[in-house]
Formats: sequence, structure tokens, C-alpha cells
Amino acid sequence: MSLLFESIRVEDGKFQNLVYHEQRMKRSLHALYGIDEPFDLEEELSNIPLEANGLFKCKLIYDDLSRTIELTEYKPREVKSLKIVEHNRINYEFKYSDRKLLDHLFTLRDACDDVLILKRGMVTDTSYANIAFKRENKWYTPWQPLLKGTMRQQLLEFEKIQEEEISRNDIKDFEACKIFNAMLRFDSEEIAIDNIVF
Repeated sequence: MSLLFESIRVEDGKFQNLVYHEQRMKRSLHALYGIDEPFDLEEELSNIPLEANGLFKCKLIYDDLSRTIELTEYKPREVKSLKIVEHNRINYEFKYSDRKLLDHLFTLRDACDDVLILKRGMVTDTSYANIAFKRENKWYTPWQPLLKGTMRQQLLEFEKIQEEEISRNDIKDFEACKIFNAMLRFDSEEIAIDNIVF
């Protein structure tokens, strides 16, 4: 079985959204390994030396027996266009380190910056982020993403976004979209719907 991982935003020396990462880790360990032992993620990370300023990605790679941590400076990549690709058997319910299929789909982006992945005609995610679509100043995220991201969960709980089934044909009904994940805040730039290539 492939290792799992969490990408945790570290901003100005502070870990962000740890409660959501811990919840997902616990769900994954329970579902895949039958482990229900409690742990405190904040305590596990407390000995990592952090820079007082700047934006970093803490990649926590783990399974039922091991934990490895990599800390790197982070610069978000610019995404202004998306190419629609479809794969009807893709499954990324758990955040596996093995991303071969996602990486392959990313290579199909042509001149676009990333891909927008459809499964059985329904919108899911981009190759590395969740997505939301704007309609009348409200934001809607696909009801069935490939991965239920930690930022997505927070945005749902705070009612910044809501879930909706979004098909290929529905995309043109929206005004714009934006991508987000644990490292990429929801205040990122909007992507024009015309910049989604069918």
C-alpha cells in the first residue's frame, strides 16, 4: 500500500488548520489500517524548527508505522487556465503519495496550466486542488471531489462554499471558478470560465 501524506501550510512560523489535517489522518488510519489510537498532531510537530517569517510547506508522509517530515519553502504556481480531461475509474479518496495517475492526467493539459478532471461526466478536482464555481456571488464545490481537502472542509463548515453536483454541461452556467487546497488559500485569483478548455 502506498504511503499517505499531508501538506500543511506553515505561515510565519505557525502551522495552519492542524485540526483538519489531524481529522483526516485519523480517518485514513482507521479506514486503511484499523487504527484508532489517539494522537496529537500539534504535539508531534512541536519540535520542528520553523522560520519566523515566510511561507513553507510541511509534508508529513506516514502510514501505520512511520512518520517522515519534509519542510520546504513554498511558492504557489499560477493557474489561469484549465483543460478538461475525463477518467471514469480514477479513485483518490485517500491522500496517497503515489500520484502516478494524477501526474499522467496533468500531462494532458496541452497549453493550459492544469487539468479539470471529470469522472462519469461530473466535475471533481484539478490535478492538485479542489475547485469552486461562482454563481450570483455564491460559491459551489463539486459534491463528489476526488479528495475531500482540509481547506474544503473548513470552507464548508464556515459556509463560504456549498456542495452541488456539477456536470460538464453545468460549467458554462457559472461566472468564474477558483482552485484551493491546504497551501492555496481561497482568496486566490478567480479563473474565467472562458479559460476552461473543453
